[in-house]
Amino acid sequence: MTVKVLIVDARPERSRALEQALHEAGFDVVTRADEHDDLYAIMTSVKPDAVIIDAALPSRDTLEHMGQLGRRFPKPMIMLAEEETPDLTREATSAGVSAYVVEDVQPALVRSMVNVAIASFESHRALKGELTKTQTTLSQRRTIERAKSQLMETHAFSEDAAYQWLRKHAMNRRLTIHEVAQAVLASDDDES
Repeated sequence: MTVKVLIVDARPERSRALEQALHEAGFDVVTRADEHDDLYAIMTSVKPDAVIIDAALPSRDTLEHMGQLGRRFPKPMIMLAEEETPDLTREATSAGVSAYVVEDVQPALVRSMVNVAIASFESHRALKGELTKTQTTLSQRRTIERAKSQLMETHAFSEDAAYQWLRKHAMNRRLTIHEVAQAVLASDDDES
């Protein structure tokens, strides 16, 4: 499967060379766009696998715009620039840039640069997914623990009896234990 790349350029002369290098490396450059174009519409229509932003010195506005674009269309973003400072690199990373490259990009490096950015992006996205899943699980466990405490207090159940009560009601109603725990806590709030 060919990787589709969108080039967002502020310098068309350099981006033509970049486009040629990408083609030589086996990538499909779906389009080149100016940073002032409607990038949301372009992302929707061309659906690239990666975005390369080519800017001499990316401005804060450019980085903010790329951050908004990345939140709406999560894709690996590679920023090519002529200058680098620790602050600029930090801002680019905060904006969702997967790779920040300073120097002229040689055709031989293009393939690995894009592939590394895509792999890094996918790894980061997987970690965020695992974090979200873990946070959800912990939140559900806290809800279940609070519901067990409420049942223990209200009905003088032991901890095991409270859990078994939640489990039995979940099975009978074809709900999760978490959903039954939420209902227990909601009914307690209604009685307060």
